[in-house]
Amino acid sequence: MNDELNLLSNPLFFASARVWRCYLGGKLLDEFLGAAEGADSNFPEDWLASVTLADNGEMQQSPSEGLSCIRGTDLHFADLLRRYPSEAFGTNRVAGTAVLCKFLDSAIRLPIQCHPDREFARHHFGSEYGKSESWLILATREINGEKPYILLGFKPGITSERFRCAVMEQDIATMTACLHKLPVEPGEVYFIPGRIPHAIGPGLLLLEVQEPTDLVIQPERQIGRITLTEKQMWAGLDHDTAFSCFDYRGHTQDEIMAWLKLSPRTKKQWANAKIESVIGAAHTDCFSVDKLTIYGDFEIPCDTPWHIAVVTSGHGSISAADEQPVRRGDSFFVSNRVRKLHYRPAGSEPLELFLISNTAR
Repeated sequence: MNDELNLLSNPLFFASARVWRCYLGGKLLDEFLGAAEGADSNFPEDWLASVTLADNGEMQQSPSEGLSCIRGTDLHFADLLRRYPSEAFGTNRVAGTAVLCKFLDSAIRLPIQCHPDREFARHHFGSEYGKSESWLILATREINGEKPYILLGFKPGITSERFRCAVMEQDIATMTACLHKLPVEPGEVYFIPGRIPHAIGPGLLLLEVQEPTDLVIQPERQIGRITLTEKQMWAGLDHDTAFSCFDYRGHTQDEIMAWLKLSPRTKKQWANAKIESVIGAAHTDCFSVDKLTIYGDFEIPCDTPWHIAVVTSGHGSISAADEQPVRRGDSFFVSNRVRKLHYRPAGSEPLELFLISNTAR
């Protein structure tokens, strides 16, 4: 037990947790994680610092699919948190981290979908969490000559009756035309509240930060070569209830961009580093995301009880009780026992990390 507790004195790195999904992707993710040549498959997501089970029904790969293990061990992160909640979280005790992070790489357009907000999730799924989410776009590729894009939010004038009619007829052209089609580039950030219709287009590698559930309503019957079951489409809900989850308030494209496309704001600048607020209390009370960029040796106090870090650029080392290597693609948990961290970038590329918590910073 003492060995387990001592793990929390250092950043806690995670093994890869690739998760089966009903869509193809993963080539960019493979290459981002260091593979010489990636390939698309039905494992296009890597769940990071996860205490959330994947919900894959008959395609479930294992009883613990989606749960993160501490790198180099068979110990699930969720088990460690249950045993040592105060050491992990300090006075900010929660059931797990109350957030889920993923790398996600789509080779096809994902189905139009929406996720419940907390009120809907509580009432219809018995869950204290909905699935508001955010997309931090890391890389893109053109697939079959199509530039990368997302679908986001209903256009003005779209009614529940019009959308439902298109869904029941599986008129995909009409369904997609109900939403704004927005071109996207690496470095952009989007926030998607629960109940807002959306779809990720082909050719996007992103870091997704979301509430810790796998609840989704996706009314397209076909995803690539896979035909969805009724449960996969409607999350076990009847049609009337499922359709009521969508937010039918229409917005112009300018309104959607002003509302849901986010611009980082510099919080603090040092000689060798800077920290920017990406997602904060002005956007949501579900989670927060800061971006830390480090250009040289730098020691930073851990001024929140805990956080999850995801490295998206560079390599080097990180020190708390001990020194450990760190590189692009790594994710780690910094517990309440760690009060300062020393970063040492290697080479000419700065270290870039996203710092994630369930509280506003």
